[in-house]
Amino acid sequence: MSRMDELITNLCPKGVKSLRLIEICRIATGVKPNENVAHNTDAIPYVNAGIEPSGYLKSSNSPAGYITIPTRGQGGAGHVGYQNTEFWCGPLCYKINSITNSILSKYIFYYLKSIQRSIIALRKTGSIPAVNKSDLGNIIIPIPPLPVQEEIVRILDNFTKLEAELEARKKQYEYYRDELLIGEDNFRKVSLGLICDIFTGGEAPVNCKKGTIKDGTC
Repeated sequence: MSRMDELITNLCPKGVKSLRLIEICRIATGVKPNENVAHNTDAIPYVNAGIEPSGYLKSSNSPAGYITIPTRGQGGAGHVGYQNTEFWCGPLCYKINSITNSILSKYIFYYLKSIQRSIIALRKTGSIPAVNKSDLGNIIIPIPPLPVQEEIVRILDNFTKLEAELEARKKQYEYYRDELLIGEDNFRKVSLGLICDIFTGGEAPVNCKKGTIKDGTC
């Protein structure tokens, strides 16, 4: 039996309660910064209407550990994010955090991320799609005991790190592939037709049944 199974068996024998997001979290919108938005990625991210930061600033108005969900915008509205560092929350973004020590904001993030499509479906259609605070606040969240939340977060954090490592490996592979095969000017380059036969297949005989063709014959 895994640790998760043990925790659920011992701490949740009768299931878990569920509460509305607004009952367990503070949901607020940010404000427009006074300084100009820059593009220096070493600075503090400005989180507003997009999935990615809208730019970078020298100061912040929010600490790390917040869930963020853009309120408006064709591409970003309803997309769930988590801020691992301090950031500036803009006027077109909700910032969400737990109001009690018995519920982890990171656990809430992972649950909201698991229902991402349902949150995007809350968008109100119009010239600019938008997610209303009242609709967001009415989302029902299952609340297991704190040790179960901590174990869920631990497991999913590990998978997130693995996913990031795999993505980094993929980019590394693509870089070296291109450097080795495309970026080498000393290679003699010839047309593909000079070194390979290029041809298309033909039509199957009319009297052949599906799956019976082998070596070009029925």
